[in-house]
Amino acid sequence: MHFPFKLFKFIFCILLSTNLILCYDPLKRYLHNSAIIDDKLLVFSGYTNVTDYTYELFYLDLSTSFENNKLTWTLIPEGSLPIYTYQSTTVLSLDNSTIFLYGGFMKDKNTLDYDYSNLVYTYDYITSTWSTPKLGGDIIPPRQDIKGVIDNSGKIYIFGGYNATNLTSNTGDLYNDMNVLNTISNTWTTLSISGNLPNRCSRYAANILPNGIVVYIGGLEQVSTDANFTLVDMNKIKLFDTNKLEWSEMDTTGDAIDSRQYFSSVLTPDGYIIIFGGCSYTPGSSDYSSVSPKLAMLDTSKNPFEWSIPSNSEETSPPSIYGHTANLYNDYMIITFGFNLDTQLYSSSSQVYLYNIKSDKWVTTFSPTENKPSLPPPPSTPVYAPKPKKDSKLLVIGLGLSAVFLISCISITIFVVRRIRQTSDDEVKQTSDNNDLIQVSHKVE
Repeated sequence: MHFPFKLFKFIFCILLSTNLILCYDPLKRYLHNSAIIDDKLLVFSGYTNVTDYTYELFYLDLSTSFENNKLTWTLIPEGSLPIYTYQSTTVLSLDNSTIFLYGGFMKDKNTLDYDYSNLVYTYDYITSTWSTPKLGGDIIPPRQDIKGVIDNSGKIYIFGGYNATNLTSNTGDLYNDMNVLNTISNTWTTLSISGNLPNRCSRYAANILPNGIVVYIGGLEQVSTDANFTLVDMNKIKLFDTNKLEWSEMDTTGDAIDSRQYFSSVLTPDGYIIIFGGCSYTPGSSDYSSVSPKLAMLDTSKNPFEWSIPSNSEETSPPSIYGHTANLYNDYMIITFGFNLDTQLYSSSSQVYLYNIKSDKWVTTFSPTENKPSLPPPPSTPVYAPKPKKDSKLLVIGLGLSAVFLISCISITIFVVRRIRQTSDDEVKQTSDNNDLIQVSHKVE
């Protein structure tokens, strides 16, 4: 009977592994990264709520409906990150096939020491593999608290940021340079710009408009070398023209918006930049407080840009959080993870927050079939474009084959057990018959 037991044990292990992958419970985190590929919201990296380091890559399926507090996260076992990092930035390639991960506080997986030997890692979605690209051009120093954007030619623009020169106290310097990664030629270039340079800045939000203008909002800045870090005025918008390689600044109009850091932003198809969350900053203090309003919209179709606060944006609003991410999928802005300023706890991993950009309301139900894009997406923001279905089909086929395999294993096990039992019964019967024959033989003698 050892064989059936081992077979049952084997099947149990397969079922357990499948359950761990398809019913994954990720660690709470903030200052992480996320990207949408092929109807999947992928989440990775970040600072977690435990002392152990985490390297998992997992996703939320956006092809099916769900309640915002009843989530099914799925682990991608082969997608484990090659390094531990937080306060980094992620940019998606133009064809939505590759994730570029740059910067942050980076640590080696084996030694757990800070490791900046490679500042860029790429994830190939089709093969589910991470790699370290060979990059040429200018030498770029490590940076944290940055946000990258990509233009129509495949160039990633990364402005300023923070460089922790003392990794024990995490103290360092702010920058205002513009570094460009050409994803076609795999080369770095630090642009030489002399006029209208902005203040040194980090922890900002960045979005690129269809006309190639990058809009930088909020964050921390340093007006001079010896000055304290201060919050950027939300009415002072930094603009970088990727066509002319020139800086400019715009004074916005509209509603009053609190200055903030560690907040999120998305660009809608009709030209609104929606910001959410974030926290305040006081020089010399590590205590962060909430900001108001939590959600605001910047209309980039007007000149100058105009701030507004949607009238329904405070109804059933999420708590005050920072260090989260926001991704736009059809008419939904999806907020994941972060740190809750109201409770001073990490946001739950079993809940996301959904904002419908069409109705300007927070909702609790995600339904992709009822919320197709109301307007065509800008050509320079490929994350909003329809995604190929190839990988989804492969996943369904794979799960179907797994189910067939498991059913086959169970059927074989039942068959084998019955055969063994039948054989055992036959042996017992045969032994009994032999004993009867022996007894009869003795009587005859």
